[in-house]
Amino acid sequence: MTDFGDFPLIARDVEKDGLAWGYGPRRGPLDAMLVDAAIAAGAEFRQNFLVEEYISEDDRITGIRGRGKGKQSSAAEKARITIGADGRHSLLPRTVGAAKYEEAPPLSCWYFSYWSGVPTEGFEMYIRGTRVIFSLSTNDNLFGVFIAWSIDQFDSVRSDIEGNFLRVLDEAPERVCCGRREERFYGTADLPNFLRCPQGPGWPLIGDAGCHKDPYLALGICDAFSDAELLTAAIHEGFSGERALEESLADYERRRNEATLPEYRENIERAKLEPMSPNLAQLRMALRDREDDTRKFVMAREGMIPQEDFFNRQNLQRVLAKGSAA
Repeated sequence: MTDFGDFPLIARDVEKDGLAWGYGPRRGPLDAMLVDAAIAAGAEFRQNFLVEEYISEDDRITGIRGRGKGKQSSAAEKARITIGADGRHSLLPRTVGAAKYEEAPPLSCWYFSYWSGVPTEGFEMYIRGTRVIFSLSTNDNLFGVFIAWSIDQFDSVRSDIEGNFLRVLDEAPERVCCGRREERFYGTADLPNFLRCPQGPGWPLIGDAGCHKDPYLALGICDAFSDAELLTAAIHEGFSGERALEESLADYERRRNEATLPEYRENIERAKLEPMSPNLAQLRMALRDREDDTRKFVMAREGMIPQEDFFNRQNLQRVLAKGSAA
């Protein structure tokens, strides 16, 4: 459900091949599942191991040096390839001087927390001026509520986080803010938008280390999985001898950019928190109370079906004509 200050536009049964449009797992359980799956596949996992520096030979990254928690001495590990997957402040790209491009400064700030005892209505999004509310169900029967403000409001918001959070919730249905808050408020304004060159001699980057973006479209984890799939294929080509590793990694950068740039740029536009365009307002009005068209509209916008399946001239004329008649 989306409400842009006009009316609730509801899309039901938004799924394809048995998979819903979106899921909202919390990072703790999700990370544990991924670690368990990696170990089951044969990976060696070292918990609480701090990478202190990267080892290089002849301008090629050849491994890491670090130590376990509580250990005084460090240990070195060498590898044919060393992957940086440790977020936007990753040490690896800083070590090799990986260039940034397609940059945009932080556009919004975010705070969120979790409530119990809230009736579940699925994913909800409310736009109220330059404030956006996202709410969704998550693990342990909790209800997550996330609020974004424009970046220029950050100092004011953090001066009274709870008060400002609750004042924004007053503009949404009462159900969203009922129940009991179970955790503290979390938040940040450290949300730069950039792509980094994600590969070089002996090293690639995936996830936020290679492309960081505002949370507006919630692209982070999905993009990290996509990067991992593309990088796995590139490494296999290089290690198997199908192509030179440097060539396959360069192709990984091209394929990553093709996969992420359209949504990356759209996400930047959305994160500016600007007023809804007249064209979108007209289309939303035409879709009101029309479940099938609304579902296809959401699926097309979210990449579940080709965009041209909905956003083609003939279909848009049909939808808008019906809206005008109504």
